[in-house]
Amino acid sequence: MSTNRVVLGKRGTDFGLFVSRGGQNALTSTEPLGFDSRAAETLIVHSTHQGILVPDMNTQGGSQVSRTYNSVTYNQHTTTITHNLGYIPCFAVRWCTFGDLSSGLATRTFPPFHYYNEAPETIEEDMFEEGDEVVIPGVYAESGLSIQSTTTNTIVLKNMVKRQADNSNGAQTEFTDENVEDDAFYFWSCVIFTADNFLNGESL
Repeated sequence: MSTNRVVLGKRGTDFGLFVSRGGQNALTSTEPLGFDSRAAETLIVHSTHQGILVPDMNTQGGSQVSRTYNSVTYNQHTTTITHNLGYIPCFAVRWCTFGDLSSGLATRTFPPFHYYNEAPETIEEDMFEEGDEVVIPGVYAESGLSIQSTTTNTIVLKNMVKRQADNSNGAQTEFTDENVEDDAFYFWSCVIFTADNFLNGESL
């Protein structure tokens, strides 16, 4: 069951920014919120950050896949956000794909997650040569934006999109693609608060 952890806009009869604690719904929870813009005292913002992460893939020429947006070229699949607070703070990460943008605004966003899918190698009978076999390499694919680490000074995010195949010799061959789909490029944003992290280093 999905949970609305972040609400920007109307909540009941009130308007504002509302962030629930883990496992709670910011729209309906009667428990104290992690952030409530109506409150006199609430989580204080330390800093905000945003950017674009490309997939961890190479072009046919062997260079890292890149994407140009608003005249800026992005070619990194990881980013290190430095806060230097000396402790692991509360923070909120959200991301969307190029396909989720409309007139420069996100139509939906996601919390950090990592998806992995694998198809094993298969052997099928050759439809053209009776008695022969065709080996279809196994392949795995990953997607999502992952929090790689949270330390007392930094938060590291990674675009997990990657595809790789196993050939019949057991060697792995990374797919390369100069026409990577738009949904493999991630816009991300991060708000860091001054409070200590109460979610074991995870995002709000």
